[in-house]
Amino acid sequence: MRLTTVFVFAAHLALAQFTYVLNSQIPVIINQDTLTLPWTGGLNAAQFNTLDLDFDGKEDLILFDRMANRVITFLNVDNQYIHAPEYEPFFPAETEGFMILRDYDCDGRKDLFTKVIQGVKVFRNISEAGQPPKWEPYLFYIDAQNGKSPVLLTKGFSSKINLQMQTDDFPAIIDVDGDGDLDIVSLQYPGGSRIEYHRNFSMERYGTCDSLDFERITQYWGGVEECDCGVFAFGEPCSTGGRQKHAGGKSLLVLDVDNDGDMDVLFSEAECTGIYLLTNNGTNENPLFNSASPFPANNPINILPFPTAYFEDVDFDGNKDLIASPSIFGREFLQTNLNQSTWFYKNSGTNALPQFTFQQRNFLQGNMIDVGDNSVPAFFDADADGDLDMFIGTFVNGNRASIFYYENIGTRTEPVFKFFTDDVIGLSFNNFTNIKPQFADVNGDAKTDLVFTASNQFGTNTNLYYVANTSSAGLNFSGQQVQSLNFPIPWNAENVLLTDINDDLLPDLLVGKLNGSLEYWQNTGTATSPNFKLTNSTYLGLGSSILRQNLSIAVADLNADGKPDLVLGDQTGRLTIIDDFKNKTEASGTTNIIYNPLTETYINQNLGGRVWPSVANLFNTTKPAIVVGSTLGGLQILQHDESQALPESPQISVYPNPVIRENSTVINISVDRPAFVYLVGTTGQQLGSPILLQGQQLYQFRADGLSAGIYILHFYINGRSFARRIVIQ
Repeated sequence: MRLTTVFVFAAHLALAQFTYVLNSQIPVIINQDTLTLPWTGGLNAAQFNTLDLDFDGKEDLILFDRMANRVITFLNVDNQYIHAPEYEPFFPAETEGFMILRDYDCDGRKDLFTKVIQGVKVFRNISEAGQPPKWEPYLFYIDAQNGKSPVLLTKGFSSKINLQMQTDDFPAIIDVDGDGDLDIVSLQYPGGSRIEYHRNFSMERYGTCDSLDFERITQYWGGVEECDCGVFAFGEPCSTGGRQKHAGGKSLLVLDVDNDGDMDVLFSEAECTGIYLLTNNGTNENPLFNSASPFPANNPINILPFPTAYFEDVDFDGNKDLIASPSIFGREFLQTNLNQSTWFYKNSGTNALPQFTFQQRNFLQGNMIDVGDNSVPAFFDADADGDLDMFIGTFVNGNRASIFYYENIGTRTEPVFKFFTDDVIGLSFNNFTNIKPQFADVNGDAKTDLVFTASNQFGTNTNLYYVANTSSAGLNFSGQQVQSLNFPIPWNAENVLLTDINDDLLPDLLVGKLNGSLEYWQNTGTATSPNFKLTNSTYLGLGSSILRQNLSIAVADLNADGKPDLVLGDQTGRLTIIDDFKNKTEASGTTNIIYNPLTETYINQNLGGRVWPSVANLFNTTKPAIVVGSTLGGLQILQHDESQALPESPQISVYPNPVIRENSTVINISVDRPAFVYLVGTTGQQLGSPILLQGQQLYQFRADGLSAGIYILHFYINGRSFARRIVIQ
């Protein structure tokens, strides 16, 4: 007899709301070191700023990651950074492109400059001690007739205009002329390679620094023009042999590198890997650049592509350090190493005369789970020890994708994850990219297989694959090959979940599309030979939407009512939960699910741009956690804040009982914690191999091959044995 099983998540406990707290307390160990920031969510293209968030007199660290449009906040606690996600939602929603924090009005609170379509927008910091961060938009006076503008203005050739820049430019906002107000140094717009200087006349005209009254002084600041990567023309146009840049963005960091009283420039651009020092041989009033060299000279920055430099004290010694990170919106090259994308150079000199010494390529990242980008989590008890182990798919690991494996060396109530390998079963040798794993039985043998989508190295020919598991307990892939389920996927950004939608004991597919729609593909084949047919192209009414794209999906019983719920993620980094989704016709759901202790309310929070949710009962409680991966390559844990510890005695459910074969041949089994189960027949003989049941899931078994009689189901749970009698008629 062979039992064929397909499962959906279920439990049999009281209904509760979808309310979660961000949990960062589960220890993670890599190479004997316990990470200090494991569940921060990863970094890719981080921009560095400092700001006193909690008004304790110490500068905290504020990052903005361009690839996820996410603000990431860290508190300085005894000279150690502690991730403080509760502050992140209170930065302006319009923040995009870049975030630069500078105190323009000299009130001791740094204000915020960011890129918008019309140019640059400024938000004044009006935060108060004991309150969440608070900002108000700065309005720029045009004239008596036209009123005020919401974007930053500068006087052009004759009148005030928007200070425009390319989408991926990164300007310098600093007091260039030393008069006490903030000036702006940016790149010529549109598409130029010369530097513009916009002088702030606040001090000259009003005697205070609290106005932003700009005039464009020159479009050829310092007499320099970039021609190619590391190639500059000084005092003359680029030669015809050079390749003058027009399309790519550029970044500027302006500071006095050599302590000679004038401002130098660190210059980089989108198609280059290095940053170049333009030394000012003139003055601040009349700058003169006539040389360019890779910087720092002793160990130059080399990031593919588009490194941008930041000058902030990040090691608590009072001296501003140099940090570099790629200034990109998305992955452009397989070779870009996004889990080592924050280069840190310690300033061993002074702020007036810095001396930068290279320290590491993964500042902060080295203390996080960070697999690069597109971290897709999945959980399974791989070693059959009763607790859940962690798997993470990624876009590339090196130049090829793989799956990371963290073994749970803790317990089912207090997990501890230890890094074991970054290439489960050598999947990298298949030359895949963008692996997204999950676990399900796809060949009808009652064993849970490794299932994943993956693309070739060009990001095309995406398909659904599996590796058969030969073990009823844990995972054993010995001798097994990668097999295709012959389900081609048009775009590698689309997401597939196997789950039984129509309760026919066969795994169907939900497909989250690039355009934001959700498709239901019914399995019209068999348990051993699945075949998928498109049944609904707008499942739950989810059609194409520019506001909701790259849909990702998880299915689980989240609120312990015995009915599966649907978790949706998208490119905004936010989650939506749809209760009892199989009985719904539209996708109305709950979005405010994360508790914020600053306001004592539940909010909808960006967890890292494109996100991939997975559900796992990490704490052996009545309601599982949601673990979220993202485009930033890390993970965050949402722990249900109304969940309770499981009771001492396990809850085991077997129904219907008796099984009347004229009515049904399905046996439903669920248990509230991991268990091994095997069937004993009427003669006392064990039928088949023991099967591992994950906790809080509903397993459905076919009983077609069982003759009439009395059978015993034996459950082994945490060293104890439990039995349930079942009658077949």
